Amino acid sequence: MVYINPDTPYMKLFTTFLAKKHRLAIDAWGADDTAVRSVYAPLFQHILDEVPERFRDLYPYRKLSDKVGRISRNILVSEFLVKEWAEHFVGKTEAQLDEIAGSFRFARCVKREELNEILKENAPSRAVAK
Repeated sequence: MVYINPDTPYMKLFTTFLAKKHRLAIDAWGADDTAVRSVYAPLFQHILDEVPERFRDLYPYRKLSDKVGRISRNILVSEFLVKEWAEHFVGKTEAQLDEIAGSFRFARCVKREELNEILKENAPSRAVAK
C-alpha cells in the first residue's frame, strides 16, 4: 500500500487543483464533504420530499445521502473539472510528460508503513485449503 510522494512533479503541478478537488469533495473515496454539505443538503431534502421511500432503493444500493453525493459531486461536478485537469498538460514536452508520469512509479511512491504492518499482522499465515 503506497501513495504518490508529495515531492513528485505530478503532485507539484497539481497542488492547487488537488486542493480544489479536496475542498469540493469530488473524489468518491475518502472525501470530506464538510465544506460543501450545505450546498447538497437542499438536493437531498428535495429527494426526500418528492421521491416516495419505496422508490429510493436504487441499484447499486447505497445510503441515500451517499448516492446523492456520488451522483452530484463525484460524477456531475467532477465531469466539469476534467478539462481543467487536462489543461495542466498543455504545452508540456514529451520529456516533461514522461517525468510527470514517472511520479506514479512504484519506486517513487511512499509506503503506508503503519497500514502495511497492520495488514501483515492480520494476513492469514497460510493459504486457504481448496
